[in-house]
Amino acid sequence: MFKTAIHYGSLSGIAVVLFYMTLYFSGFSIFGQISLLGIWVPIVFLSMAVKFHRNHNLKGNMTYRQGLSIGFLTSIFSVTLFGLFFYLFGTVYDVTILEVYKSQAALSLEQGKDLLSDKMLDKAMESIDLVTMSSLAFSEAFNKLIVGVIATLIIAAIYRRKPQTIQNA
Repeated sequence: MFKTAIHYGSLSGIAVVLFYMTLYFSGFSIFGQISLLGIWVPIVFLSMAVKFHRNHNLKGNMTYRQGLSIGFLTSIFSVTLFGLFFYLFGTVYDVTILEVYKSQAALSLEQGKDLLSDKMLDKAMESIDLVTMSSLAFSEAFNKLIVGVIATLIIAAIYRRKPQTIQNA
């Protein structure tokens, strides 16, 4: 099970990194709405991992719990790889990513300031100022983990298969 999770988790992490790099080098914001298009990438690899695990490691039968296990582990490996890359990219290659994030977050707050009191707006601005590259990388990775867990709940239900019982007639 670990070998399957590492394999598909690594492929998923690399694919997500490639998606983000495509956005970055195409001039799109990796924090913008277009980055939501990449949500399908880990879902595809989760589906592949769960199906492979069921068909090859478990001989065609899989309980919901087994599907959850492989999906969760695959998500963990994918998110770890992505988070590490995101942190290294932001500290080694483009140190302005953190400032881009802060400016976009502040702009979003300014656009929604009618919904917040002045005190809440000030607190939110203070929290944006406290963001570091490591906390940003952790936050981005954690968001991907949440998506992976939700997708795993659904994918495990879709791919579960009980053993066939043979009835004597």
